[in-house]
Amino acid sequence: MKESENETGQQSSAPVPPFWIRPEDQRSRRVDSRILDASYRLWPWAYRHVERELRDGARAAELLEEVAMQVSARLQLEPAVARNLSGYLITAFHHRVRWERLKDSKLTYEGSLRDLAAKHQLTAPDWTAAVETRLVVNLLLSCLPHELRHMLHYRMLGFSWKEAGGFLGISAKQAKTRFYRGVQKAYETLLDNQAKRRDHQERK
Repeated sequence: MKESENETGQQSSAPVPPFWIRPEDQRSRRVDSRILDASYRLWPWAYRHVERELRDGARAAELLEEVAMQVSARLQLEPAVARNLSGYLITAFHHRVRWERLKDSKLTYEGSLRDLAAKHQLTAPDWTAAVETRLVVNLLLSCLPHELRHMLHYRMLGFSWKEAGGFLGISAKQAKTRFYRGVQKAYETLLDNQAKRRDHQERK
């Protein structure tokens, strides 16, 4: 990918600022050298992508560094990520930028909530629902076995069932069936744990 070329292949006249990544994350874990190399190659596109999606290119470096460190940590846990490291990094970055765009979609409005509801229709994604969804996902993760946690991570990043199954050495159909069965079991476990906690509190 050329430095001055964006996703559509059009040339951009604005210069891309320099980029660097800290060699260690906040837990003093070294960032994999392959991630560093992939991130530097991705940087020109990542900068243009954030400019276009968030209208704030200055945030691109921080977002890419954050994603690079997360992917590096994932690579240590799941070596199979290295099979398509650039694609994984790009997909993770897309997901991160979409999350930022969702947060930025909140609007400041001076007036009563009744006026706002009467005059404007909700067109942006529901921020509250997004946060609640993430909390539920985190709870489900705690109940999922190791293999299914990886599968959920791939799906959240936008990978297809075929790609997710490929990382685990199974077919797309097997991956989907195993995942949904595991999620259903985890959901039932979650509900059972909540019921037990309620019963325990009522007995106090």
